[in-house]
Amino acid sequence: MARRDEERRKEMLEAFEGFASKGGFRDKVDHITSEEVAKRMGDGDLVVVDVRPDKLRAVSRIPGSMSQKEFEDKRAGDASFFQGKTVVTSCTIGFKAGLFALSLVENSKDLVVKNHVGSMMDWCHEGGDLVDGKGEATKNVHGMSEDLVKYFPHAKGYNIVTD
Repeated sequence: MARRDEERRKEMLEAFEGFASKGGFRDKVDHITSEEVAKRMGDGDLVVVDVRPDKLRAVSRIPGSMSQKEFEDKRAGDASFFQGKTVVTSCTIGFKAGLFALSLVENSKDLVVKNHVGSMMDWCHEGGDLVDGKGEATKNVHGMSEDLVKYFPHAKGYNIVTD
């Protein structure tokens, strides 16, 4: 019997919890859901930092997100830009983003930081919009590895790639 997307999401969130515990950031970093990210995107007080490699970001990303390098360059050039904003770290499932969030929390007391629970996987489970490297709408999403594809929704119209 084929697994339904609800089961995939449940398994993905359980995997995220395991990664968060293993990474040591579960109780040290605040977290935010995809639903909350989507609600706050237009408020201007949320900055989504996608820490995935450029190869994955070129396939798709959350609209308006910036790369980790863009974030670090912007912060180095104008640290006040992020005052009054919430920095949301995001990746494929939330592990690498959680590690980056933890480093920000430990080393940047001036930032409000939250890790995106389930990150791109959960964003897709919510049916969130994606844009490609040129900023054009897409349904393609990089699954990172064959092992992680099983956690993405398979009935929401996304095309999950791994190469």
